[in-house]
Amino acid sequence: MSRLDGRQIAAIASFDSFGKTAMTMLSQCRRQNARTTLYLLEIQGRRLSRRQLLEIQRIDARVTIVRQEWQALRQMRSSLAELDVLVLGLDGQRTREVQLLLQSDITEGRWPLTVSAYPGILFRHQIEGMMDRSGVDLLCLNSPVDLELYRQACEAQGLSADNAVVTGLPILWNLHHGRRGPGENPTIVFFEQPSVPANPLQRHYICNRLNDLAKRWPEHTVIFKPRTSGVERTLHRRHGEMASRIEKLMRKSPNLQINYKPSLALLRQCGCAITVSSTAAMESMALGISTRIVADLGVNETLGNHYFMGSNTVRSFEAIIADPFTPIHDEGWLDRHGRCQNGAGRFVEALAERLEQGNTTRGALSTASLGPPGWGAEAWQAYALRHGGRRMLSSAGNRSRHKTTSRGKNAVRYLRDLLLGLRWVENFVRGR
Repeated sequence: MSRLDGRQIAAIASFDSFGKTAMTMLSQCRRQNARTTLYLLEIQGRRLSRRQLLEIQRIDARVTIVRQEWQALRQMRSSLAELDVLVLGLDGQRTREVQLLLQSDITEGRWPLTVSAYPGILFRHQIEGMMDRSGVDLLCLNSPVDLELYRQACEAQGLSADNAVVTGLPILWNLHHGRRGPGENPTIVFFEQPSVPANPLQRHYICNRLNDLAKRWPEHTVIFKPRTSGVERTLHRRHGEMASRIEKLMRKSPNLQINYKPSLALLRQCGCAITVSSTAAMESMALGISTRIVADLGVNETLGNHYFMGSNTVRSFEAIIADPFTPIHDEGWLDRHGRCQNGAGRFVEALAERLEQGNTTRGALSTASLGPPGWGAEAWQAYALRHGGRRMLSSAGNRSRHKTTSRGKNAVRYLRDLLLGLRWVENFVRGR
C-alpha cells in the first residue's frame, strides 16, 4: 500500500512553467495512488495557448486539469480547505495571496498541508522568493546552494528552516543521461527567453552571431527556439521580437530556422544547446548535450548567466562558433545546482512524512490573520493590516493602497521648475 494512497492532492498553478512543475509533482503523487487535480487559474489577458496546455497535459494525461479564472479562487477556497495537500505552483506574490486567503477560512482541525516549489533556476530575488514561500509546510528547493541561502535567511530572522528539503528541479526528474545520439548532423539550438536580454541592441547582436554560426556550420541546422509565439501569453513581459530579425537572416542562410516545438523535442536531435540563461540549459546538461552559455554581453545578475559561472559552459560566441559540439559542462556543478539523484523520491518521502506527522503548524501558526514570520515582524504585519489591508501583506508592501495626496504640490513644483528655467524670471524671484 502506498503512503499516499487515497490522499486528495491538488495544485494551483498559473502560467506554463509553473503548470509544468505542478503537474510533474502531481504525477509523482498519482503514481503513489493519490487522487490528483491541477487547477490552472489563468490571469486575465494572459491565457495559456493550446500548445502550452498540451505540453502540460503530456506530462501526465491521467491527472485531472480544471481551467478557471484567477478570480474564481475565492469561490474555491472552501473545497481547497478539504484537501490533504495543496501544491502552490505560483509566483511569490500569489503564493502569499493564497496562504492569506486560506487562512481567513481556517477551521479547527482542517488545513491542507501546503507545498511550494520554484519552476526554474533562482538567479534574481532569491531570498525574496524563498521568504514569500516560507510559510508553507514543505518548501522544495532546487539545490544545496538554495538550501544554504534559505537557512541563512531564516537564521538572520531567528526562524527555523526545517520545512525545506532539496528535491532538485522537478523538470529534471524524468530526464535520463543515456539518450540516443542525435544522428550524423545534429542541430544547434538557441533557446530564447522572453525578457533576457532586455536591450534591443543586445538581442540584435545575438541574432547576427547566430547567423555567423549558421554560416560556419552549413551542414548543421541552426534553430532559433522562441520562448513563445507572438500570439501566446507568458508570465514575463516580452521586450521585443528576435524572431522577426531571424526571419530576415534566414533568407541568406538556408540552414538558419525558427522552430516552435517543445524544448525537449528539440533537444532529442540537438548537438549543441545555446542560451543566455534559460533553464533549458539545465535540461541540456542533464541529457549530456553540449551546452553553451553566452558570455559576450557580460556576466551579471541582470542577464542571469552568473548562475552558470562554475559550470564551465560560459563561452564567447567566437569560442562557440569554433567548437559547438564538445560537451564541456561540469557534472559535479550540475549535481549541486539543480540535478538531484532520486529527487522525485525525496519529494514523495518528505510529503508522506509530514502527512503522517500532521505537520501543518506553519500554515496555521497565526491566529490573528498574520502571515508567517518570514514576511516580517508581527508588529509590522499588524500595522500593515490596519493601514493597508491584507493586500499589503500579499504583495510584500510593493503595492500601496494609499492614494496619492501630493498631486497639487507636484503641479506647483512643475510650474515653478518650468518658470525658473527662464533667466529673467529666476533673477526676479531671487531679487537680483
